[in-house]
Formats: sequence, structure tokens, C-alpha cells
Amino acid sequence: MKVVVTGSDQPLGALVCRGLAPAHQTTPAGAGVDLRSPEQVAALLQGAQAIVHTLPFAPPSGGAAGELLDLVARSTYVLVQGACQAGVPRLVLISRLSLLEAYPAAYLVGPDWEPRPRPEEPALAPYMAELVCREIARLGRIEVICLRLGELDAPEGTSGADALRAVETALVHQREERHHHWSIHHVATAGRFAANKEGS
Repeated sequence: MKVVVTGSDQPLGALVCRGLAPAHQTTPAGAGVDLRSPEQVAALLQGAQAIVHTLPFAPPSGGAAGELLDLVARSTYVLVQGACQAGVPRLVLISRLSLLEAYPAAYLVGPDWEPRPRPEEPALAPYMAELVCREIARLGRIEVICLRLGELDAPEGTSGADALRAVETALVHQREERHHHWSIHHVATAGRFAANKEGS
């Protein structure tokens, strides 16, 4: 399977590229690819059968105010629209479990709970990516599987091995026709979200 991996110049994207390489043909899309350009996205997606969109999880740091949010939101929109036009059937979106940290720690928070992102760009960016993907997926032209991860390899986060295993599973998951084209799964190795396996 030809799999395009965005954010390949960041730790998670690089891990996904390495981990998928034995079984899949991976196409990395890092800093040299402007995902906000429909032309570059169209060229990138030629022959692709799936996309792993890690950019919202760990976008490049720095830049002017508002640039991070613009990068993630617009690149996600252009990427998903390009995937629909190219006939790519599946996109795996990597988002963050931190979107739900505002709930009291005693709550058993599952994938069906509404995110409560902080009013800051690093928190709003993955949330915007989720909203874009959800609305386009609901049109039925592409399936989007959203994986929310904790901090990569942090003591109360998500191990690289668990993250990679979740991506591999999402790529080959067989969706039943009666099910939606949008789904969310929590992937946590340790910490508060690991205690609740609903939807994982």
C-alpha cells in the first residue's frame, strides 16, 4: 500500500515512516512540501492509497502569531479535499488527548466526549484539524480515522510502539457499510486516559 505520511520531519511522522516501511511504500511529506498548495498536494497524492496525517499532532514550532493555526487548518482542508479528488479512500488523522485534559481527572473521558481545547494555538490546531476532517468525512467521500495520542514516549503518554500499532491497525481496518466515515479512538499507554479503553 502506498501511504503518504505528513509531518515526516517531526519525531512522530519519522517514526511512522520507519515503522510502516517494511510492509508499505511510504511517501514522506515534511518541510519541503507545502500542504496548503493544491498543486503540491495533488502531485503528492498520485497513486496513494492512504494518508497518515501527523502534522496536527506536532507541527513545526515558531512563526508569527496565527501562523500555526493557519498552517494546520488550511493544510488539513487542502489535503482532505485533494484526497477526495484523487480517490484516496482513507486518512488517519493524528490528534491529541490533551484536548480533553480540561475535564476533571476523576472523569472517565471517552472518545465521544466533546474536546475542550485551551485558547492557545498549539491546542486549537489539532482541534481545527479534527473539525475539518469530521465535516468532510461526513460527506461520505473518504473515511477518516482519528487517533488521539498522549505525549509521545512520555511517562503518562503514548509509547511509540503503541502509536505505531494504532496507525497500522487503522490503515487496514475494515469499515462496515452501516458505520460512519468518521471515527475517533484514544491511544494511551499510561496516565488518566489509559484507564478508559472505550473506543480504543
